[in-house]
Amino acid sequence: MKNLLKINNQNDERVHHFNVRNIIIKISYLALSSALIFIFTYFIQIPYLGGLGYFNLSDGIAIFLTISFGPIIGIFSTIIGCGLGDLVGGYFTCIPFTIIAKSLECLLAFLIYKYLYKTKIKYLVIYLSFIPMVLSYFIYYLIVYNFDLTTSLISSGYDVIQGVIGVSISLVFIFIFKDLKILNRYVYEK
Repeated sequence: MKNLLKINNQNDERVHHFNVRNIIIKISYLALSSALIFIFTYFIQIPYLGGLGYFNLSDGIAIFLTISFGPIIGIFSTIIGCGLGDLVGGYFTCIPFTIIAKSLECLLAFLIYKYLYKTKIKYLVIYLSFIPMVLSYFIYYLIVYNFDLTTSLISSGYDVIQGVIGVSISLVFIFIFKDLKILNRYVYEK
């Protein structure tokens, strides 16, 4: 009986060690992904005309990381990285809309890629993933510009360009890394 209890305790310690190791790895992925997205958000930016918002390349890396490491790490690292980019850049009022916009964009991209994985159409349909981002920021522009529809549409046009470029960048990264078998187990076949 004592031997049986000893074996169970050893197994429990191995399981606990395995879970702690996985948690540390996921936290590391989250931290590195957040830092990378912050760099693409804050250091690579072009302000929009009128100064409300800025063009950046965070969408591309955020979608790629979400597809690669799963929606939890992808969405939370995007929220942290883009939120910090807005905070440091002085766009405080934009942060709640950034959280909604980027979360929905990454989630939609992940779901499209996951459920259309075996088809070639995923490379076209994934371009729909930036639509929630554009709509979220359009609402923000309407509020900030006192419901001036023309100015809000012009600013949203910049977001459309950013979304198309972002998805294109993410697809380039996906094509580069797809054959390396280091990407997400949630999406790719074994």
